[in-house]
Amino acid sequence: MNYIFRNISNLVTCKGIPGVPKSGKAQNDIGLLKNGCLVTEKDKITFAGSEKELKKFLKGKNSYKELDCSGKTVMPGFIDSHTHFVFSGSRSDEYEMRISGSTYEEIAKAGGGIAKTVGSVRKSTKEELKSISSKRLEYFVQYGTTTIEGKSGYGLDTNNEIKMLDVINELAKDNEFGLDIFPTFLGAHSIPKGVSKKEYIDLICYDMIPKISEGKKAVFIDVFCEKGYFTADETDRIFSEGVRFGLIPKLHTDQFNSIGGVDVAIKNNALSVDHIEVIKKNDIRKLSNKGIIATALPGVSYFLSIPYTPARELIDNNVPVSLATDFNPGSCMTQNLQMIMSLASIKMKMTAEEIINAVTYNAAYALFNLGKTGSLEPGKQADILIYDFPSYKDLIYNFAVNRLITVFKKGKIIYD
Repeated sequence: MNYIFRNISNLVTCKGIPGVPKSGKAQNDIGLLKNGCLVTEKDKITFAGSEKELKKFLKGKNSYKELDCSGKTVMPGFIDSHTHFVFSGSRSDEYEMRISGSTYEEIAKAGGGIAKTVGSVRKSTKEELKSISSKRLEYFVQYGTTTIEGKSGYGLDTNNEIKMLDVINELAKDNEFGLDIFPTFLGAHSIPKGVSKKEYIDLICYDMIPKISEGKKAVFIDVFCEKGYFTADETDRIFSEGVRFGLIPKLHTDQFNSIGGVDVAIKNNALSVDHIEVIKKNDIRKLSNKGIIATALPGVSYFLSIPYTPARELIDNNVPVSLATDFNPGSCMTQNLQMIMSLASIKMKMTAEEIINAVTYNAAYALFNLGKTGSLEPGKQADILIYDFPSYKDLIYNFAVNRLITVFKKGKIIYD
């Protein structure tokens, strides 16, 4: 089906410089067109502009379904560039422990945390994991997400890490919504019981990475660079091997402690540094104008009652910022990217425009997919959201309600 979206009160294109993330003042530019028009043909956008320009574009063309978008806001589909959506089991009991004052580290020592999910994932078959994870995709879609990243990291041995990546890849090839799904290898999420850290890092470097690379099972490689998990030197070693085998680094770092992860990310040309709730001012300056995306995860800060990523300082230092859910069983059980956007406004003092670019344009860059998604421009995928309000600012102004009425993925309606 080919569509013409007419009379759009606010057409948010998020148009930018091809291949370049938005940082500094540019992160405030959402390419807004008032009373704009949009045309899609099959799975692509072919036009975005004014009614006058549309008439010229349509000369000699027909066979479109027209949609009257008076009083509506239209924008790109959201991109969730950091999730752990493949897992089994529940850690709801840990929530009460946390509310009672137990720390992330104390819960892990008591047998909870990542280790608990690892036990459940190892007991689950690939088919069970796929069924559970597939059902979760609907909740992402309902809140406007049309592209997501998914990490392994709850297997912590070769077979189970590959099992998780196989689930992600199979869902990427065939899911009921046609979502684009990007696989990330996060074997270095924690150290499994019964294995020394040295033995486990050797297993990652000499067994997991070669097999994952040979099978083309991941696009990215990630490490949890944090006290009690992986040091900066260990992260550097794992990244070096991953890069040697063609994997693109992304990094969990500076969540609870700053231990040198930013330097490792810069050294290995990481695509993004994620979390960075406690990043040091000197490290913010190091990231300035490097083109590395700073992915903030305010849902985790909310859920764990820890500091929020200093988005204002990052943006003011020309570091491009994106936002993601970090949907996972232990520290952020939400697929609602709109809630994340609200937190970014209230707790991180980001503007509405910066927030919108953070879940579209910059998030696409954080997945090395800016050529296809992240903005409503001719040639890109027709991943489109229609909201039932006339101003894009209402998206941030409203919270805890969902005003999304239609979601298009590759030119097809997947939620209405």
